[in-house]
Amino acid sequence: MKKIAVSLVIILAMVGIVSGLTYSYFTDKAVLGTNTYATGVLEIRFNGQETLPGFTFTGGPGDYVTQVFTLSNYGAPHFAGPSTLSAKELLAKSVRKSGNLALYNALDAKLYANAGWGGCTNNGTNPFVPGKGCTVYDGSLSALLNADVLDATQWGVHPSLVPGNSFTMTFEVGLPETGLDQTSLMGKQAVFDLEIDGYTEEL
Repeated sequence: MKKIAVSLVIILAMVGIVSGLTYSYFTDKAVLGTNTYATGVLEIRFNGQETLPGFTFTGGPGDYVTQVFTLSNYGAPHFAGPSTLSAKELLAKSVRKSGNLALYNALDAKLYANAGWGGCTNNGTNPFVPGKGCTVYDGSLSALLNADVLDATQWGVHPSLVPGNSFTMTFEVGLPETGLDQTSLMGKQAVFDLEIDGYTEEL
């Protein structure tokens, strides 16, 4: 028993010596930081406004009203707006609000985009009209749904509208002459919006 006890004392003493040993070392580290992920802003405006007042027009068969405005990606360097992202898709549509449905369906619409010089990249599908620009849409107002604005530019096959860039747009609406009696549309009104939706990715 004494030998066992002595052996235990020796073992415990050895453990104490080992546990009491110290080690020296050098250390270093690499840090990737501080990391921040923030989302940008896409701000599309008409004449610098989020909502531009439309027209009020009274006419008859063959009469058209024209409204010209600037469509911009409202950010630096040319505008004091918040936009930091490019618009890779701009889609125009007519949205009926109220009024006579038959008149709304009878109206024609034309929409043009002009970057300031002649010719259009996609002249076959978006012909250039002097004084107006590249044709975005030409047809029934009620069928104006998701017309591709960026396809009708002088900037390439399908460019992006980068922050700070803009172009002039011309919107025409009228009641076409059909050669038929259109008396049923007399004294009516159609109320609608023109909306252009911007997207950060091409749809």
